[in-house]
Amino acid sequence: MRRRDLSTVTIADVERRMVIAPRKMTARQGDIFLSVRFDQTPYEELAVRHGITIEQVIADFAEALLMWSRCLHARFPQLVWPWF
Repeated sequence: MRRRDLSTVTIADVERRMVIAPRKMTARQGDIFLSVRFDQTPYEELAVRHGITIEQVIADFAEALLMWSRCLHARFPQLVWPWF
């Protein structure tokens, strides 16, 4: 697969993909992903909030991160993995 030149990527295309990713997640996965990634909420707090174990929080976060990565990574790997 040929990598796309990121200088040609439009903001609208990136924003569209960033909106698609959370829609593919369950409500709980979306909340956990956004809380961990952007609010730095501890796993313990999320476990209490959702009534699940910390291991389930970790599993949901991993699944959500995978979906986020799949939506963006295929065309824009630097947005997900900036060290590329």
